[in-house]
Amino acid sequence: ARNMTTQSGTFRAPIEIGPRDGSRFHRVIVVAGSDNIYSVLPSTLLEMIGVSSEWESRFTLPSGGWEMLPMAEVRMRIDGQERTTICVYGKSDGEPILGRHTLAAFGLAADHVEQKLVQADMFLS
Repeated sequence: ARNMTTQSGTFRAPIEIGPRDGSRFHRVIVVAGSDNIYSVLPSTLLEMIGVSSEWESRFTLPSGGWEMLPMAEVRMRIDGQERTTICVYGKSDGEPILGRHTLAAFGLAADHVEQKLVQADMFLS
């Protein structure tokens, strides 16, 4: 399947998302390659798979204001690998976005040229 290009070098990729206990997974097409630290998932999707918000964090908005947004831990599966990762509750009609925190947990990076997820160069100092 060819990836449809979205804004500024982002692309779409298939992943699976489930509750933290990994009891079930739901296939989701996410936008990858954005600058978001955390993955942002539509609240309706999180509720559907049985994820409850666990805490709230303060986020600065593009307009300059800020908002407290609910967050939770979820289980994600990408190319057969599974990790527990953090996500933000997004708008119910918003597009799911894969964040850099999640990519780092999987040791992956977004290849903007090839428009796919690739093994990341990981460094320790």
